[in-house]
Amino acid sequence: THSPPSSPGHNRTMSGNVGSRGNPDLRRAAPTTVLLCRHGETDWNLEKRFQGSNDIPLNSQGREQAEQIAAALQDRDIATVWCSPLQRAQQTGSLVADRLGLEVCIDDRLRERDLGIMSGLTSEEVRSQYPHLWSAWTTTGIPFPPEAKVELAQAAIARIESTLFDLSDRYPGRTVLAVSHGALIRALLHRGVGTASMTTLVVGPGRSWKLEKINDAEHLNGLRGLGFFTDSDESEWGKDRSTTTVVICRHGETDWNLARKFQGVEDIPLNASGCEQALLLAEALRTEQLSAIWASPLLRARETGVAIAAACGVQLVTDRRLIERNLGVLQGRNPTQLEEEFPKVIEAWRAQIPLPPEACAESAEDVVERVESALFDLAAAYPGKKVALVLHGAMIRCLLKRAVGLARIETPKNVSLTTMFVGPGKRWTLAQVQDSSHMPKDTEAELKTYEQIR
Repeated sequence: THSPPSSPGHNRTMSGNVGSRGNPDLRRAAPTTVLLCRHGETDWNLEKRFQGSNDIPLNSQGREQAEQIAAALQDRDIATVWCSPLQRAQQTGSLVADRLGLEVCIDDRLRERDLGIMSGLTSEEVRSQYPHLWSAWTTTGIPFPPEAKVELAQAAIARIESTLFDLSDRYPGRTVLAVSHGALIRALLHRGVGTASMTTLVVGPGRSWKLEKINDAEHLNGLRGLGFFTDSDESEWGKDRSTTTVVICRHGETDWNLARKFQGVEDIPLNASGCEQALLLAEALRTEQLSAIWASPLLRARETGVAIAAACGVQLVTDRRLIERNLGVLQGRNPTQLEEEFPKVIEAWRAQIPLPPEACAESAEDVVERVESALFDLAAAYPGKKVALVLHGAMIRCLLKRAVGLARIETPKNVSLTTMFVGPGKRWTLAQVQDSSHMPKDTEAELKTYEQIR
């Protein structure tokens, strides 16, 4: 066994995407697949006893689970095995590394989260003696009070993320194994995982990661394999209550916006003013610690997303589910033309009721369904994180109408920000609508144009 080489990450707090801005080499690096493994079973796991920093060894079943992990990884071309110095993790990692012909690297940043006064107590003892601590434990995101002497979640996340980013820097494009502990992994993912389970993270490029697969126990079999025994079940350890903060940005201005033409799926680029707006938006989001940026593939959204991604040091992902609503006969026409050619269509648009069949437009329900699909995928990949979507006016309008029902809404302005909380599960709520505080105030002419087309 040996410790990984010294690096700045050992003593520097890192989270989100800090550190990748301005470094194109990091952004171009191939991502690293990190198999984040929880150690095998101990007798304290069986007793549902909080272990924390207590150095409890594996029991016989835990050693068998470690063998099963090793067998599952025989054909995975694992580049390295890193683990916590605590016995239960070190025994798991050492056994796997030995079977794979590798040396195990001991990294103190992977040690279990210090659980303070809960350490050594069973779940029932904590529930009965410290109900306020039990509430904090079972509701991820609620901080423990100081008297609990529990390591702050932010500190725990910072140290495990620094390990992830070091692994990504040293093994770009490779698959690595990191063996850690339940409470530390729970802090990172905002949900529990079972003993000897494997969670797959894609780390990088830069200081970012996403969740690909969680709590995989397919490699386990025998008495307590395949979920027969887990100490992270909802009845004992609380439900996942994590939420993902999604910042929805409307793209910058185009010439068709100025001409009051409906764009729909027509692929119109930003104009000069729109490019400047995108840079202002990017500057406003630079310090938001975004973990992901997804955008519509249409030029005006993609160009806006590129500016944000460059400022935040995060790779831009385009997704066709985020394309603008197909507006049928509205596309390429302004309101005056529509009043003459399709009066019922523009009346329905202004009244914020379903468009008539003659509009030949995509239904609002279909738009919401595909956007929600992307939202829920983002929330699953980035639990507890903040992410950004670069979208279009008509589709954002569909989402807002879904939230407010019969109440009237305003179509969001170019580069305005709408914030929502997604999760737990397949649900979302609005937190803030159409924030334009990062932009100069509209002129009278701009307000008049906006009023005509909204």
